[in-house]
Amino acid sequence: MNKEELIEHLISKSELDIYYDYLLGQEVWYFKNNGDDFSSDYDSFKKFISRNLNIPFNNISIVGSAKTRYSFSPSKKLSEFHEHSDFDLIIVSNKLFRNIWEAFRDISSGQYLQNYNQKCGNVFSGFISIKDDDPTYGNETLENWQRSVLAFKAELQLTFNIQHEINYRIYSDWESVEEYHLKGITKLKNSVNETN
Repeated sequence: MNKEELIEHLISKSELDIYYDYLLGQEVWYFKNNGDDFSSDYDSFKKFISRNLNIPFNNISIVGSAKTRYSFSPSKKLSEFHEHSDFDLIIVSNKLFRNIWEAFRDISSGQYLQNYNQKCGNVFSGFISIKDDDPTYGNETLENWQRSVLAFKAELQLTFNIQHEINYRIYSDWESVEEYHLKGITKLKNSVNETN
């Protein structure tokens, strides 16, 4: 689908239909663009993450421009996936969300926590965003998380040909995933409607 077709869909479809069609669907642009059997590749990718992080298979999803080719972030104005784009991976785990949130709270009670305001905003939206090279501040929970994702990073890159940084978005539940993305889609639709 090219950008003009996507804009037509954004104008004509409801927010919920867009969420189901583009963000929860099995079709991942990145795998479609880099392999013949993209559906199996996506399943293999989810199995890999599931086994390595001990997260249920159906609680893992790719979103963002790697999924749709174009960013749905209202501020990025449908920018196309490029060599410096992050790979946005959703993990739904209330336990992991609470553990990392607790780690952030412990750290911030004794020292400066990098991007504190952004982290607070994310928590209010029901998720935590974390990369494998974020500072751990010597916190055991963050060190264990970082150790886990770094242990399989090279194998993940080789197996699935992913050379991009992975941004892990850990949500407390699927309701928070839906609510956050519907808000973003509404802003994007409003922006598209104003300019078309």
